[in-house]
Amino acid sequence: MSKAIFGAVSAVLLVAAVIGVVATVVSSNHKADTSEGDGSLTTTSKSVSAFCAKTDYQADCERTIGSAINGSSSPKEVIQASFQAAIDEIQAAFHLSNNVSLKANDPMNKAAFNICRQLLEDADEELNAAFSETHDLQGLARRTDDIKTWLSAVISYQQTCLDGITEPELQSTMKDGLSTATKVTSNAIAIVDELSSLLKSFKVPINITMGSRRLLVDEKGYPSWFSGHDRKLLAAHARGQLTPNVVVAKDGSGKFKTINDALNAMPKDYSGRYVIYVKAGVYKENVIVGKDKVNVLMYGDGSRKTVVTGSKNYVDGVQTVDTATFGLCFPYFPMLYMLLLYYCTTSIV
Repeated sequence: MSKAIFGAVSAVLLVAAVIGVVATVVSSNHKADTSEGDGSLTTTSKSVSAFCAKTDYQADCERTIGSAINGSSSPKEVIQASFQAAIDEIQAAFHLSNNVSLKANDPMNKAAFNICRQLLEDADEELNAAFSETHDLQGLARRTDDIKTWLSAVISYQQTCLDGITEPELQSTMKDGLSTATKVTSNAIAIVDELSSLLKSFKVPINITMGSRRLLVDEKGYPSWFSGHDRKLLAAHARGQLTPNVVVAKDGSGKFKTINDALNAMPKDYSGRYVIYVKAGVYKENVIVGKDKVNVLMYGDGSRKTVVTGSKNYVDGVQTVDTATFGLCFPYFPMLYMLLLYYCTTSIV
């Protein structure tokens, strides 16, 4: 009987000892996890604070980036979070413009919202182009001027969107909707502007030499963004051997009499450069080269001979952004030996 009792007591003590060991291990691990977690959060907080220190809207910067990186302290992910915050806000503003536009009753404000949506789409593309550069910090550091140009364009698009809306209530709603987008885009510009020093402070190696600086033109005088194929086309033009796809001529000697007709006739699935030759003459039209025509190359007979001129203006009921004599919906467009003019008509009361 006593042996049985002793065995039972021993078993109970053994179980208690095992439970105590397990509890101690779990508690120890929990403390270690907590300690590591607190350290990570502290490091992350310092990273966000460092990146946001030079921004104009620090509170918005720390809020949007801090909520996006989820404990990560990688400089790359902090930078990406700053760009993603701007993308998210622009997309939200785009959806807002769809809803607010339904309240526009007059033609000018309806047109303004159509333009606003186009501009916000362009802003989204610019931001995504900038975001794609963040995967390579070395490349990003070398292209800071380009990135700042893209981001500055995004802010310009937002302001142009607001400028076209004349109904006070609708403009106020859109202004509120774009407020954070403007702030976080401005913050992204500030971060890019300080990128090299920020990366150095986090001991991220950056190797930027004078030789790595991108030039606007190469040693032959061609724009640096021209492809090898474009250079061959220019060389062929210099030799008088460039054969255009279509010819535009006011006198009817070409296939088309207007530049817009030539652009509209371009096949949608055309690959390679679509070359348009615009003969000497004064072309009174407002030309818009859309995003689906990024591979157009256009040339004329000289800036004193081939002239494109427009005269649309706001007093005629045209939104300012649509008054451009020659409008481009993408960054680079090769155009040679042509002159663009804009004539403004004024009303005297």
